[in-house]
Amino acid sequence: MKKKNANLELLRIISMMMVVMLHTLGKGYSLLEMEDASNINGWIAWLLESFSICAVNVFMLISGYFLINSRFKLSRLIELVCEVVFYSFFGFIAGYILNVPGAREVDVYHLAQYILPVHMEVYWFATAYVVLYLLSPILSKGIKALTKKQFGTTLILLLVYECFIMSICPVKLTVDESGNDPFWYVIMFAIGAYIRLYGLPFKEKTSKKWLLLYFMFALLDFAEGASIRFIAYRFDHFKDSTDLALHYNNIIVLGEALCLFMAFLLAKPLKEKFGKAVCFLSPMAFGVYLCHESPVFRFNWQKWVGVLNITFLPLWEFVLRVFAGVITVYAVCTVIDFVRIKLFGLVGKILAKSRLGKKVSSVDKAFIEE
Repeated sequence: MKKKNANLELLRIISMMMVVMLHTLGKGYSLLEMEDASNINGWIAWLLESFSICAVNVFMLISGYFLINSRFKLSRLIELVCEVVFYSFFGFIAGYILNVPGAREVDVYHLAQYILPVHMEVYWFATAYVVLYLLSPILSKGIKALTKKQFGTTLILLLVYECFIMSICPVKLTVDESGNDPFWYVIMFAIGAYIRLYGLPFKEKTSKKWLLLYFMFALLDFAEGASIRFIAYRFDHFKDSTDLALHYNNIIVLGEALCLFMAFLLAKPLKEKFGKAVCFLSPMAFGVYLCHESPVFRFNWQKWVGVLNITFLPLWEFVLRVFAGVITVYAVCTVIDFVRIKLFGLVGKILAKSRLGKKVSSVDKAFIEE
């Protein structure tokens, strides 16, 4: 892998750590309401939330940046779906054996969740990602058929519809899914593709300037969230919009993601040894998400790593526990996914020699042909 690409692979890892941070804070009940405004830990939690909320957008920008010049592979789609099923189904089996709370609720609906997680939207992000990959050959061909002006104009119109209006409207619109849907990630894919094909017009900005802008957008997101929550609490208005600053299709969150992406894209190439280590670990980032968000474990691991209801602790201990929890969860899930990758590799070698494997290979070759 090219050294410059290693920068984005590092960003992929960091963005998934941010996702774990979001789940640590949200599902660990550290995001306090305005009634607890005197609790400094609550404010720190919201600040960390604001700096991490762009993570999913960043992950999709990276996907668009790479996929626009990549070939669709049926084998990759099958592997992607199998990876999602692996963590939902075997997560259930592990939870059942360990008697994890909720794991023994076995009925038709729950079994459908474990066996068909993509269609049951057990992992909304994984469902969106699978749909995006399914559409990627159409999107890539369509995008490359457009001129730069046509592509740019289309992007602006899409953002006006799905981002700008949603960000300023004081009420939640019926069509607004807060960016938790495949349509928003098609847009993010397109933005990543535009950057890959044409770059951004602000070419004079350095990596450090983009990083500074990321910090500014994150603080702006923090201020927006605090302001809306204060108005809702003090004046009893905008109660349906208190989570606006956490919407992935919020223009501030989008700006935050773009700035962080550009900061890593324009940064100096990583040193060779570090870059190799990053490229070795980055394929496991998606597995980290699937592992710690497995439906059986997603509301249990917060207690196991000691981050559940900890806002009463001293500030230093609160911060230490949050970051230690994020690192622990990421490390454990990385090891688990490493084993999963090795297992899939062995199964893949066996299937490649089968009739089914040869048919899949022939479909892959069909997409490679111009």
